[in-house]
Amino acid sequence: MIAIANFVMKGPMQAYLAVIGFALLTVWFGPFGVFAGAVIALVTLRVGVNDGFKTLFAAVAVHFIVSGFLSGGYAPGLVVLLEFMLPVWLLALVLRQTNSMGLTLQLAALMAGLGLLFAHLMLGDLPAWWMSLFNQVFRPVLEEAGMAYSAEMIEQMASVMSMLLAMFAVVLWFGIVLTARWMQSVLYYPGQFQADFHQLRLPKSVAVATVVVAITSMFLNDASGGLLGDLFGLLSVVLMFQGLAIAHHAVLKKDLSSGWLIALYFLLFVFPQTVLVLAIVGLADTFSDFRNRWVESK
Repeated sequence: MIAIANFVMKGPMQAYLAVIGFALLTVWFGPFGVFAGAVIALVTLRVGVNDGFKTLFAAVAVHFIVSGFLSGGYAPGLVVLLEFMLPVWLLALVLRQTNSMGLTLQLAALMAGLGLLFAHLMLGDLPAWWMSLFNQVFRPVLEEAGMAYSAEMIEQMASVMSMLLAMFAVVLWFGIVLTARWMQSVLYYPGQFQADFHQLRLPKSVAVATVVVAITSMFLNDASGGLLGDLFGLLSVVLMFQGLAIAHHAVLKKDLSSGWLIALYFLLFVFPQTVLVLAIVGLADTFSDFRNRWVESK
């Protein structure tokens, strides 16, 4: 990633070459969109908002033209735009203007939350919609291939699919911007990224909203069409980032082995329940301010 950052920062032409190259690769392999988004975010953070928008426009234009020509439609290009590019540019813009990871994370949550609300309003019963999509698109493929599947498991996945996508969107968007910020720090401000991430904080309003949504979802989730449950999952992953910041800060201040962080990320990837544990830590920190207490006690 640092090699990419060095190349991009050599000049505007290199930035355009990099973002266009990754935009083209994304046509055939979607995850390359992460690199395109990181380039857009890095240019926005380091050079300027207008230059970042120009790289965004170049990437989108090339991707739409090529993907449209190959697929005969522009839906794949729209998905890539919303998944890797436009939200990332907006988040980088906010981070550049405010220098606040907390505000940037809140914007990511707001965009994902609005997406959830829009989907619920437009599609109504989202679990039923996901089941209909599975029956129309995926079930014939599985049956033709002779692959067995559990109908109960599919129904369970359909009930949480919208929530998982919203959570994934926040992790993806914010993660790309954090990567760009880290690259900027390595090249120009060594050590600054660590200091900024360790102080990532969310306002009490986010914690209060999470508690309110969690309680109301226990009684009114079905009445809301599952929206409250989806929002609780979204708010949990937002608070998870604050929990991660606390964990990193604790390892540094307590002079602990980095193995603790490796174990934490292993648990996070293997056991999804770790998200909720970290969210609870972040929620508690909002009211208790663990990090300042550790500093004062030294």
